[in-house]
Amino acid sequence: MKRILFVANTLALFFTVLQTNASIGTSLQMQLGNPSNATTDTNNHDHYLIQRTVEAIDYSDHFGEPNWASWDLTGSDIGSSGRSPSFYTDTNLPPNFYRVTTDDYTHSGYDRGHMCPSYDRTDDATNNNLVFFMSNIIPQAPDNNQGVWQNLESYCQSLAQSGYELLIICGPNGFSGARINTNGPVFIPDYTCKIAVVVSSGAGTALDRITTSTRVIAVNIPNIAGIRSAPWTNYLVSVNMLQTNTGYTFFTALPANVATVLRAKIDGYPTPGITSFTPTNGAAGTTVTINGTNFNSASTVWFNGSDASFTVNSGAQITATVPLSTTTGPIAVIAPGGLATSTNNFTVQGASLSIQSFGFAAGHFNMTISGASGKNYTVMTTTNLANPDWVAVFSTNATAMPFIFTDTNTALAQRFYRVLEQ
Repeated sequence: MKRILFVANTLALFFTVLQTNASIGTSLQMQLGNPSNATTDTNNHDHYLIQRTVEAIDYSDHFGEPNWASWDLTGSDIGSSGRSPSFYTDTNLPPNFYRVTTDDYTHSGYDRGHMCPSYDRTDDATNNNLVFFMSNIIPQAPDNNQGVWQNLESYCQSLAQSGYELLIICGPNGFSGARINTNGPVFIPDYTCKIAVVVSSGAGTALDRITTSTRVIAVNIPNIAGIRSAPWTNYLVSVNMLQTNTGYTFFTALPANVATVLRAKIDGYPTPGITSFTPTNGAAGTTVTINGTNFNSASTVWFNGSDASFTVNSGAQITATVPLSTTTGPIAVIAPGGLATSTNNFTVQGASLSIQSFGFAAGHFNMTISGASGKNYTVMTTTNLANPDWVAVFSTNATAMPFIFTDTNTALAQRFYRVLEQ
């Protein structure tokens, strides 16, 4: 049986955006992305984007507080400027927004709770004053704010002072309709949540240094009395859970595969591992038994990067189905402890012939071709599809997939290609 696939010469253009480093600045405060697609539209009362040198904020005029705040924290951001003696009404908010005052919180029984903490911006007094705008404040129960929440803030600060760079997002989570002072302008959240991506020091931006092995701390803490002395580790969750609760999508600035792994992590869980799988080859639809460790609550199984349906039988075993779209490559499992990748490839038999990508490089046309391993493949060309005279220009018995074809003939203005599998 022969299968034929056509593709015409096409020019692809690529653009590169360069980012510069800085010790503190607006460009650093939302590196992980904009999880709610907040905008600077002054008529957007639900998700109004504020970008300052010290933090980025998605502000809700409806709730009278930030939906989230995002910032970069390094040891150099923590200094000796001290704490501002006052909170400030944010007169920078659009004139059609209600501007919360510090008096709105008086006698409410709730703390004026910083999202970006005061101590994270003590490099100088100007930066510290900026986090005392009421647009950075939510109502926190004293036991939440002064106890477990503050303890997590202190832990993050200690990581920064020991040389890590932290990318942090936090905010309220869940509203039941209660307001401060009964009918006040600010809604009381049911929970406070925080995500801290702990990035090792090194060259380039923090994003350049984030991998699937990077530590992620995510918590969801009840905004109630009685938890002052509770360890923050009692409230560890996955970012996936926070996405479900908030409706936001975190880590949009990261590569998709890295984001998938980091969203699934729960801090402190043991790293999974793959020890074997059987069978080691098969067609799409084949059931594969994957053996290993720490598979409990696994959220994803990949065959060479393609999502597979699966069942977790135990912490040591998963059964998965080879997906239709995959090609020969490793098997991977994502669990709360992170990513496990097999050392050996699963060989896909009877894989469909496809062109994964094509384009120009160094003046030559390239195609990345995928199909079943061990078959004969012939690339043919013609200059006229109306009356084609196909000429074979490349043949191979591909033992590894995918393979790359490069056309070194640059004399012709137009060529059409087809690939035959035999």
